Amino acid sequence: MADTASMTRPASAAGRGQVPPAARRRAQWIATGAALVVAVLWALPLLWALSSSFEAADDDGNRLVPQSPTLDNWGMLVDPGGRAVNIFVAFFNSAVVAVSSTVLALLVCSMAGYALAKLPFRGNGVVFGLLLVTMLIPNEVVLVPLFQQFNQLGLLNTYGALALPHIVSLLGVVLIRQFIVNLPDDLTDAARIDGANAWQTYRYIVVPLIRPAMATLGILVFLGAWNDFLWPLISTSSPAMQTLPLALVTFRSAYGDIDYGVVMASTILAITPPLLVFLFAQRFIIEGISSTGLKG
Repeated sequence: MADTASMTRPASAAGRGQVPPAARRRAQWIATGAALVVAVLWALPLLWALSSSFEAADDDGNRLVPQSPTLDNWGMLVDPGGRAVNIFVAFFNSAVVAVSSTVLALLVCSMAGYALAKLPFRGNGVVFGLLLVTMLIPNEVVLVPLFQQFNQLGLLNTYGALALPHIVSLLGVVLIRQFIVNLPDDLTDAARIDGANAWQTYRYIVVPLIRPAMATLGILVFLGAWNDFLWPLISTSSPAMQTLPLALVTFRSAYGDIDYGVVMASTILAITPPLLVFLFAQRFIIEGISSTGLKG
């Protein structure tokens, strides 16, 4: 009897700790339903904008499904009719600036973060503290000195002027540094013992391990460069160097009081690349969140 009781007690205790399958399925259905509701609420403005881009000029705009769908709004983007607005030139400029800024920012920020995290030098803590303090300065404060510097360098109204401010991201340096600090020191020590120098350790050991953080940083830099409006407005003076946010404002001024369909069509064109970038890199973001805090 004593043996039987000792065998049943752990089983009953384990049974009390387990969630019944029916309750688990019910919780999954509730979580899925809540996620669907949030997804629909988030996607509704996008669906409305997409629907409005196919509306005719005489539609009232109060329907989610256009009363008389037309492609005229998208045709105006392809053929602006001799107007100064060229949405595809602006799209190309934004793509060049965003992609180049993202690639160079990942390189610069990852190297700086690796140096601050794994290459001890005199004043390491002071440099890191200055980076944190500098992050408190609003970007608008440095616009005037930044404009003067680019003016003296002769870089205004060029791709360099549009891309360079996004390359050195203080948030990116801090983010990568904090991620690399959590990597085990045994990995870099083993590479050093095997004869690898600092560059080889960074290239073959550190970079493959920080891909989730670099994906997160890449999305932030890409969105910042793609959506930036104030700096391109200051640093460019030619319509040929307009980025997409500037072109959208021009479209709003040209068509906003007449036909919102063209404005919505250009807006859908503008938000498509960031959505695709996020969908492509979301698995790396999830991986980075799941591995945050793990060390050793």
